[in-house]
Amino acid sequence: MNNFLKFLVGILAFAVWPSTLNAQTFTCAVSQNVPYCQYTGKLKNVYINEGNLMLLSFEQSVDISIPASVGYTGVTNGSAGMYTTTANPSFAEFLYSTALTAFASEKPVTMQFRGAAGYMKIDRIWVQH
Repeated sequence: MNNFLKFLVGILAFAVWPSTLNAQTFTCAVSQNVPYCQYTGKLKNVYINEGNLMLLSFEQSVDISIPASVGYTGVTNGSAGMYTTTANPSFAEFLYSTALTAFASEKPVTMQFRGAAGYMKIDRIWVQH
């Protein structure tokens, strides 16, 4: 019976393990009196339109009460982070290329957000290994 129990635990661990690899996290905090939020996970979509709006969609929507806890009360949509490309066109190009690279290679990213206008405003991004 002991071997059967080990086998069953092994099967359960194997079934749960892949889902933990794809888990996303979303937190908000204050650092040096500046609030920010942070997402780590894969991107579901990378979107840009001619109205200069870029949206990087999360795997799953996040709870919009979390940004409110650090003062970002303007968040009404927890499905993506946004960037207005006209705010800094050079950064927008780097952001878009980094997001596309992560999306195409199915690598997780970490994004930080400062500010809100319906969506959280993306401030920085990096690709996880």
